[in-house]
Amino acid sequence: MRIFLSTIFLWPLLVLSSAESWKVTGVVDAISRDEATITLRHDGVSGFATEPGELSVSIGKGDLAIAEIGTSIRGTLIQREEALSLENIWPADKTTERSMMMINRDLTRPRIGSSSKGILKVGDELPRFALYNQKGELVTPDDWENKAVVLNFIFTRSEVPSMSPASTDRMAELQDRLADAGLADSVCLLSLSLDPEFDTPGICYDYLQKRDIDHDSYWLLTGSKKTLDFLTKKIGVVSAPSEKTILNHSMVVVIVDREGKIFHRIPGTRWKLDDVYNRLEVMLKAWN
Repeated sequence: MRIFLSTIFLWPLLVLSSAESWKVTGVVDAISRDEATITLRHDGVSGFATEPGELSVSIGKGDLAIAEIGTSIRGTLIQREEALSLENIWPADKTTERSMMMINRDLTRPRIGSSSKGILKVGDELPRFALYNQKGELVTPDDWENKAVVLNFIFTRSEVPSMSPASTDRMAELQDRLADAGLADSVCLLSLSLDPEFDTPGICYDYLQKRDIDHDSYWLLTGSKKTLDFLTKKIGVVSAPSEKTILNHSMVVVIVDREGKIFHRIPGTRWKLDDVYNRLEVMLKAWN
């Protein structure tokens, strides 16, 4: 039995309040970019639909930009009056999730020959981790192998001008400068989310798209809160909930060499673009 949106509201058991929600996993069968909707094929939605079927749901701008037919996704189905939307959307490919789990489970296991304890310092190895980028793609250490890495922590809901917004703008400027110098392929720019329960890939995509960045060389990474919490503490960023600003947090920029070792650390919010670029340039020239 197939369930379509046009028949859903005929069911007396589904006369719903102004905003109810259900967890759903399915496969994208169709995309309407003009209407900002997707058709999601599912095997049933607990509390909503007992039989397999299809749902036409509206999605956010970022989710629409990265949506692809045939991909498995999970999210929260929300009904407000007679409108169905899908929010908090995440990739749901089992093979990808297994690969991510296998890499991240080693984060807390000490590596043979590693002497780093506590906060990482210059000369320590950056831990191996796997997260999703803003396009919903799995990013692993293989993606920055033999590259320099510039890494920091931000979150998309930050409205404090001197914090995440300023840091993101500087990363975007750094991306442009590296591209102009022909160095974009030698450096991977990574921002890690401090707010992964909100910062889905689609949210991250929309956040960066507003800054006109190149999505191929600057990634805003999100995913497992456990993984990101570990990396936050290991790299030395302190973060705590705040009623006023959502999160109170410190900031650190880390430059990593192509061997995966920390080359330089810059604490605080006022890191200079010229300083980071010059250090990258010196490091890259030494490799050639």
